[in-house]
Amino acid sequence: MPVFVNNCEISDEEVHAEMINHPAPDVDAARLEAARALVVRQLLLEDAAERELISFKDISGLEEEQGEAVIIRLLDEVITTPEADSETCARFYEQHKASFLDKKTDKILAYELVEPHISQYLEDRAYHAAFHAYLDVLMSKAKIVGLAA
Repeated sequence: MPVFVNNCEISDEEVHAEMINHPAPDVDAARLEAARALVVRQLLLEDAAERELISFKDISGLEEEQGEAVIIRLLDEVITTPEADSETCARFYEQHKASFLDKKTDKILAYELVEPHISQYLEDRAYHAAFHAYLDVLMSKAKIVGLAA
């Protein structure tokens, strides 16, 4: 059964072609994950068109790499997150010291060794939270039919 996102149909063939990128325990789970990925892609491309990064008429003709480039540009525009400062990283380190145990020496790694990793982790976590919040907004505005859980 095809999936519809707003006024766009995502065909069974498109979903089946996408399934290779979504390993799952069974075919139905792989199909669902593939369909979800295509729905998210369509929502992002439609928002890019709303923001005039691409025209609506060009969405359906995009090659995969072109679509990815448009989506990256969109996300760069709409998602901003703060950099993790030293104070935030130090506080995280103090609250999660047990996570920084060196299994060979059985000692806690020095803050200076793990601070870049903490910073990256916190920035990644903030980005993912912002992305999911943005996606929730897009999903709440969209009319999606045929995507059963």
